[in-house]
Amino acid sequence: MRTNYICISLLFFSLCSCDKPRPAASTAPPTTEESSDEPDYRPRPPMHLEHTVRVSDYPFEIRVPERWDWRSSTVNILEGPTPHGPKPAGTIHITVTRRGPLPNIVMDALKSPSTKPTLTTNDSFFRQQHRTAGKLEIYEQRSLEPGIGPDPARIKWTIILFQPVDKDKVLLFQLTFLDLTRAHFEKDRELIESMIASIAPAQQEEPSLK
Repeated sequence: MRTNYICISLLFFSLCSCDKPRPAASTAPPTTEESSDEPDYRPRPPMHLEHTVRVSDYPFEIRVPERWDWRSSTVNILEGPTPHGPKPAGTIHITVTRRGPLPNIVMDALKSPSTKPTLTTNDSFFRQQHRTAGKLEIYEQRSLEPGIGPDPARIKWTIILFQPVDKDKVLLFQLTFLDLTRAHFEKDRELIESMIASIAPAQQEEPSLK
């Protein structure tokens, strides 16, 4: 039994920590805010969370600004522009995945750090939070990845949601930001954090954008 617990926990954390593919747009040569010869179609601040999107047939919804939408393909992505996203359109991407049903011990493994004393840190980018929304258990994990050479510092940010199936199993839903640089996050922090804070149980039976 102990061996099964360790194997499942290791599998879960390896899935959550693995690198995700970045959208094709991010493979272009890096640009800077100071570039004057590149078109800039990014929206102007302030932006407001004007729409509620239910992500596919998943059991949660999220408030987003205008021009944000859900794109379902090989990789399911929630995407849209922010004022300081990458030029020319400012579009950023959040992958959305689903796994399970999984045994409850997977959720228990994620809960365990919350029973330990809170670590003292001066890193304002670090976040490890848990909240309950209806039947959903939501875990948010965020950290700063330092830049290496010409590669800028990035924010590693994952939101994990558990939905109970029965007393023994849960479904896991994971949202992961792709290629979110520290510079971008600092400038659009209030908007992006408000989006994530708005995640709540879905109120409709069918996917919608209203």
